[in-house]
Amino acid sequence: MVSRAVQQIFIKVYTIIKLNLFFWGLSFCGGIILGVGPALLVVNELYYDYGFQYGQVSWKIAWKLFKENFTAGNELFYSFAVVTVVLSYSLFLSVQLRGLSFIVTDFIIGIVLLSTICIYAYVLSIKAGFEINIINGFKLACAHFFFNFFDNIKEIIGLAVVIGVTYKFSGLILFATVSLMIIYTQYVGRNWHMHVEELN
Repeated sequence: MVSRAVQQIFIKVYTIIKLNLFFWGLSFCGGIILGVGPALLVVNELYYDYGFQYGQVSWKIAWKLFKENFTAGNELFYSFAVVTVVLSYSLFLSVQLRGLSFIVTDFIIGIVLLSTICIYAYVLSIKAGFEINIINGFKLACAHFFFNFFDNIKEIIGLAVVIGVTYKFSGLILFATVSLMIIYTQYVGRNWHMHVEELN
């Protein structure tokens, strides 16, 4: 029993490392600038399709998915990146100003920023599970966001924990950070996926 539990732990750890290395490998194939977006989509799809069956996850499949998702991945990534940068800069400027109205403004911008990050993570997860375009994926992600408030809280806390641990152990950036975020997001969204499948 103990040996089987240890084996399962090693399988999960190995899969997390493998997916994370695939992310970085694909990102560099796209020159980072054009690689991160498609790589995020690919790793999401690999985990959705194969879970912790690390033997099924191959570079050949990843590369095929990368080419298929190249345009959509970049469109999605940079659409959200622009919004995130604008909101982050607005928050940076706002926190330097004093007054009750600016505190309220800080709070609103912060909520919208966190919501944007959540919805982007949801879109990636939904795109991995369903054959839909970006617009419909965005609609489903927004529906998920408003469907279950506690999912959003869990998502934000989970991502914050991963980022916090990564801050303490920077080596995780190479070996685990991205894949952990993806796996956690799919875990949070599993009930929503089941709900959408039942509607179909």
